[in-house]
Amino acid sequence: MPEFVPYYDRLQSARGRFGGLPGWARGILTILALPGVALLVLSIIAVGVSILALLLLTVPAYRLLSAVTSTRADGHSGPPAAPQTSTESEYVPSAGRKHVEVRVVE
Repeated sequence: MPEFVPYYDRLQSARGRFGGLPGWARGILTILALPGVALLVLSIIAVGVSILALLLLTVPAYRLLSAVTSTRADGHSGPPAAPQTSTESEYVPSAGRKHVEVRVVE
């Protein structure tokens, strides 16, 4: 925390110097800062528009390719599997998985 103290002191002194200016000088500085603030707002808007354009181009292509290749969201191809209603006594391992029995010893 002590390493932030000099930065806080600098900020406070800059605020004090700005607040110590006459009203007309603060107005001129504010007017001169407006183009920079406008550019900052326009940059944020441009980032939002570019993300929207990215989504508008890629989401329809993803859905089309997903439909053509019949890939489900879980990574398997083919139609969705019917939900299984099994109890613990009738365990059926799925393909590619191995059932492991575990015993905890304290």
